[in-house]
Amino acid sequence: MKTQGRLDQEDVGDVVQQLGVDRFTGRLRLERPDVRLTLTVDDGRLVFAQSSDADDRLGPRLLRRGAITLRQMEDATRAMRPGKRFGTVLVELGFLAPRELVRGVVDQTRDIILHAFRWTAGEYRLEEGRTVGEDITLNMSTPQLLLDGITQLDAWTRIESGCGGLPTRYGRVPGSDALFKQLTLDVDQAELLRSVDGARDVEALCAGSALNHFEVCRNLWAFRVIGLVRRLEETRPLDEDGLEYVVPGDGS
Repeated sequence: MKTQGRLDQEDVGDVVQQLGVDRFTGRLRLERPDVRLTLTVDDGRLVFAQSSDADDRLGPRLLRRGAITLRQMEDATRAMRPGKRFGTVLVELGFLAPRELVRGVVDQTRDIILHAFRWTAGEYRLEEGRTVGEDITLNMSTPQLLLDGITQLDAWTRIESGCGGLPTRYGRVPGSDALFKQLTLDVDQAELLRSVDGARDVEALCAGSALNHFEVCRNLWAFRVIGLVRRLEETRPLDEDGLEYVVPGDGS
């Protein structure tokens, strides 16, 4: 995988998915002039995230949730010392229970990661190598983060590009059961995935789903990035269904 690139040319979801395939360990840095995000990856899994945006800091997030008061946030800020994390200071001062700190950091990490999927401009850079371990990390599968990250998006131009038009055909990826087991799907999402049986085009999948067509396309894009389904290209009869299917652009 390339060690750097532009996000107007490569989608964040595709970058994250490839890190999982490569079982990458290190940092994925996303940069724009106004903000920087750093996603920590361990053996292909997203486990931690940081943002340079002051509004993404733990204190304001806990304040918004009502977990701490403004006075507590200001007192903890004044008590900060080099080498001390803000959350640790909150716990030491008795302002926050340890379990609330864990919840706060996990929610913060997840939200920063999901926000990264909204990026369509800027640059990314990979820094390979094991990083200093964090005390609190995200215990959530990368496929689920990909699903949550993509299904929060509402920009039709991105969804159409990711899914393809009405004639685009899809099939299941053989051996993807392990990925499926890492996901929590609602009834309609699960039924859509089951309906990708053999080779079906987007129009047929839309017609047969209880989801509206926008949601069908968005979920198909997510399923494709995760590796559950793939776009198909009809070529010559070879496989058990009488057709050989080739993923466009895979060099086959």
